[in-house]
Amino acid sequence: MSRVTDFPDDEEEQRREEPARGEEGGKASFKLPKLSLTERIREFYHAVKLEMAKTTWPTRTEVWSTTVVVLIAIVFFGFYLWGIDMVVTVGFQALEKAIR
Repeated sequence: MSRVTDFPDDEEEQRREEPARGEEGGKASFKLPKLSLTERIREFYHAVKLEMAKTTWPTRTEVWSTTVVVLIAIVFFGFYLWGIDMVVTVGFQALEKAIR
């Protein structure tokens, strides 16, 4: 269940009744706690550690296969752009001869 769009029934009613952050009387009332630099760094690295635990890394075969696909695409588009460049060059040379 996604916390962004789905709420359990009891929480949904509670959220409807709560005022939005910073909308009391038109003034912003939400304040972040003051943390020291070391506490902010510690909190940041703790959050990074939690997110990295959720990360799924590709296997060696997945990395190899995507690398091959990228290399093939690079070679294909390299030749394609070289061909387009040659056609445009020949076209401009023919146009230059026709003008003279």
